[in-house]
Amino acid sequence: MLVADVEAFSSRPDTEQMRTREALYEEFRAAFGENHWAMCLCEDRGDGLLIVVPPRIPKAMVLGTFLPRLERVLADRRRGDPLLRIRIAVHAGDVHFDEHGLGGHAVNQTFRLCDSAPLRAAIRTARSDSALLVSDAIHDNVVRGGYENISAASFHAVDVSVKETRTRAWLHVAGDDEAAVRVARETAAAAARETAAEDGSGERGRGRGGERGREGDGDRDRTADPSAGGVSLRAGGDLLIERDSMIAGRDIAVGDTGRGRRKPRWRRS
Repeated sequence: MLVADVEAFSSRPDTEQMRTREALYEEFRAAFGENHWAMCLCEDRGDGLLIVVPPRIPKAMVLGTFLPRLERVLADRRRGDPLLRIRIAVHAGDVHFDEHGLGGHAVNQTFRLCDSAPLRAAIRTARSDSALLVSDAIHDNVVRGGYENISAASFHAVDVSVKETRTRAWLHVAGDDEAAVRVARETAAAAARETAAEDGSGERGRGRGGERGREGDGDRDRTADPSAGGVSLRAGGDLLIERDSMIAGRDIAVGDTGRGRRKPRWRRS
């Protein structure tokens, strides 16, 4: 299945939005060809569309024939009417039908790939008019298959995080591989910074004894090793202070630990 979304659609006035929608369908029909287009199931999504391609149309034809043809017609269009810059996501899986339309996990996954930050960044900076993001499944089964007009070297791994979806996908920008490489590097660098920040906050959250502090520990007893001259504390109550220790609180008992402990001397602080 394929999801397409027009870049910067909502910022256009109503009349231009309607003209853009008509152009979107026109260019996809031209890219697929009338016969193949008639075989597909298309569902309108306002500023984009969902296309379900039947199994009898090879996936390699979608990536190696239809989408390159789409990029060419978009480039030709740009000379006179630069309305269409399109994000495209491609995935494969089961599609479910009911009286309301199409649905299912695979459909949701495709829409989230199309809405992902790496794909948005790619179309925003690319010199070409389309940017493509394919799922790991499409990459493994189609991109790496050695099919004509599909270069695996022009697909670059990116991490995608949208809502509940955390996955790896592959970014391709026709005619502007530098844009895809740049976005892939930026995405990897951002992921590395996030991991480092999480590791750093984890270290800061550890106590001197190597145990991570937890909320609510103020209501728990914290006891140091008596042989090390430590301190036994109970928040909100009496405090037992071992020799050579100092603390301010409520009632304080000063004395030795173990046998031979002297009777505590109580002093109100």
